[in-house]
Amino acid sequence: MSEHFEEHEVDFAKDVGNGSIVGNFHGDGQLPEGYKKICDLTPVEIKRLEFDSEDEVYDFYSCYAQINGFSIRKDDVRRASNNNIVMRKFVCNREGLRSKKHIERNDRVREPKAMTRTNCMARLRAEFDNHKRKWIVVDFEDTHNHEMTPSQYIHLMPAYRGISDDIKAQVDSLQLHGVRTCHIMGLIIGQKGGHADVGFCKKDLYNYIDQQKRAKINDGDAFSALSYLQAKADSDSFMFSKFTTTEEGRLDNLFWSDGVSRLDYHCFGDVVAFDTTYKKNKYNKPLVIFSGYNHHGETVIFACALVSDEKTETYKWLLETFCECMFGKHPKAVVTDGDGAMREAIRAVLPSSFHRLCAWHLHKNACDNVKNSRFLEDLNPLIYGNFSPDDFESKWKKTVDEH
Repeated sequence: MSEHFEEHEVDFAKDVGNGSIVGNFHGDGQLPEGYKKICDLTPVEIKRLEFDSEDEVYDFYSCYAQINGFSIRKDDVRRASNNNIVMRKFVCNREGLRSKKHIERNDRVREPKAMTRTNCMARLRAEFDNHKRKWIVVDFEDTHNHEMTPSQYIHLMPAYRGISDDIKAQVDSLQLHGVRTCHIMGLIIGQKGGHADVGFCKKDLYNYIDQQKRAKINDGDAFSALSYLQAKADSDSFMFSKFTTTEEGRLDNLFWSDGVSRLDYHCFGDVVAFDTTYKKNKYNKPLVIFSGYNHHGETVIFACALVSDEKTETYKWLLETFCECMFGKHPKAVVTDGDGAMREAIRAVLPSSFHRLCAWHLHKNACDNVKNSRFLEDLNPLIYGNFSPDDFESKWKKTVDEH
């Protein structure tokens, strides 16, 4: 990023927690001629600043805010036809007002939180200049309608708190050796020479340790599930399972089907019901069950899966894995609850399969949305009965006309 004061180029440093520097220090700790401290920049000078990227604009304004006792957030954005961002506005975190509907709720149990929004108009807006290939500050407002946070408390603002990776590693090691959380906090404060230089508060440390404990519990459950499936595979040569992991290496999606289920699909897999309505597990992950009917009219399970979400891409992976498990055999028809993401996935992965809606879900939707009990009574046989297309159309028209 650059700005010309007396024909000198200014390079702003990102680490300005003490609010002291812009540019690079010489060995004697003095700023070179023409360089300025961020806190000394005037609004006019800020409006002439140029940056190499949107991130640099954010870093500068965040540093400026930290020095002056407030924090910022990203606001409006404008994109070009190629979807590249060409304008970004950053505002004071107290911009705007809390919606009245959140305050005037009749069913409120707790008192509303303290008001933090004051409709502050302080902002910085930058646009990308195609000619210069730079981000130019085009609007800057430095007037706030609230008090600034005193310098001795700035390090306690949520925007400027955070536990660094080296501190996290130290905390993990101390936890492993049985050191209590309160003692860990005291040790870190002693190492840093006081609260002000720690960079986080006791609550942040407790939250981090709690997150780590929860992650270990989750990973323990995941390890148990995979171990169980491996044990099943050792005793069932036709057992099939597949899973994906997140970027952090945690279990994301899990699919499994045993030898009996795969054989049942080979015999009775012309029609498959694909249901994701079950979430009765402590992680609230959708449990997907692939099922059908055998020649005795009994329900048979073809496969099961735990998925991370109900998005189209997740369902695509699930259906592709199901087809892989079943040796590439596609069902002739798939029955679902009508979910849009599921519909898109079926269209992409099973293009030759007929997609039909579950009668139970149709009836439930009708009961939820239609209050005419007589109409529902007449509709019930149409949903669950067996008719030729012509008979159904005739009976449906008659039912609609009567009501």
